[in-house]
Amino acid sequence: MSSTASASSAFLVFANDVVSEQREAYESWHGGHHVPQRLTVPGILRATRYRTSGGSPEYLTVYDLADIAVLASPDYRRLAEQPDAVTQAMRPHLRTPLRLACRALVGADCPHGGFLVMLRIADASAARAAEWFAAEKPATIRLGRTAPEAGGHPIMGRGGMLEEAVALVFAATFEAARTVAASTRGAMQVEILPAPGSGLVYERIESFP
Repeated sequence: MSSTASASSAFLVFANDVVSEQREAYESWHGGHHVPQRLTVPGILRATRYRTSGGSPEYLTVYDLADIAVLASPDYRRLAEQPDAVTQAMRPHLRTPLRLACRALVGADCPHGGFLVMLRIADASAARAAEWFAAEKPATIRLGRTAPEAGGHPIMGRGGMLEEAVALVFAATFEAARTVAASTRGAMQVEILPAPGSGLVYERIESFP
């Protein structure tokens, strides 16, 4: 496992809600077991957990990947498809799961911030968004495009990953995240999808490593 994201060319966003009576158990499992376990997979470089104060999905985690192929590796597939007992016990309590595996188009090495806004962009607008990002070179935003062939996850059921672009807007404060996201939306002039998690402000809970 690397301590930096300098070799990152892809990222994974995983978001979910959890039934309220399991919140304490979820926090202990997710931060103390699940994310550290994922970081044992070669090529998963680091992760940051976030939570929103309003909206759904409530929890969101960003994983930096050396390459999108990490998600098809035997080590990752084993954890996803053959979970240990504590993970098996928690999965039924998760709700509204969202999984976006993306190849980074711009800003692959952008550091994670204290606050995050995810903008989900129509796939037809992906090229235009990439052109804008390449020209403007925003230091606190990364842009990726989903890779439906990257491999699914049992918790997602039979639903496939849609093709879309995903922009992660990082900032140091809540207001800055909201302001930068709004200005980015306007400047890119692309179609922002009214999809789960898109446009919500998430606050960092903890980072790994």
